[in-house]
Amino acid sequence: MRRGEEFAQLVHRILVSGGQDSVRTIAAKMGLSYEVLYARISNRTPFSADEIRDLLRAVSDPRIVSYLLEGTPYVAAERLPGTLHGREDSIWKAAHRVVFEAADVLEAIEAALKDERIDNRDATAIRAEIEAAERVLLGLREYLRQLDGSTRKP
Repeated sequence: MRRGEEFAQLVHRILVSGGQDSVRTIAAKMGLSYEVLYARISNRTPFSADEIRDLLRAVSDPRIVSYLLEGTPYVAAERLPGTLHGREDSIWKAAHRVVFEAADVLEAIEAALKDERIDNRDATAIRAEIEAAERVLLGLREYLRQLDGSTRKP
């Protein structure tokens, strides 16, 4: 594969079939022209590091970050929205989301085991649900770490 081709294919798939904003809208959010972004997602020109960062800001799809971190010891964590004010509500919602995401993992496993075996497609679906649960759990942990740091007295 040419340099960046797999990444470009992933981003193209996300932008064109993802049902989010149009490629034109994403390009504008990134500060690029439609033509420049299209050259990137068709792999005529590779993305720069700054463009990837801008892409992550413009497109809220965790598959992009997961691709970039694949094969490393790192995992992505979602940042909880808001500030540390009203934190009880944010923590409550985040904790519930962790439970819902874990339930999604169980549902994926249950669906996979209906035929008493897990094939590659099932394993991919289960991994995707686990990754979503990890991101939410890590986001909650990071939020609590920030909260702990904000309540400590110097």
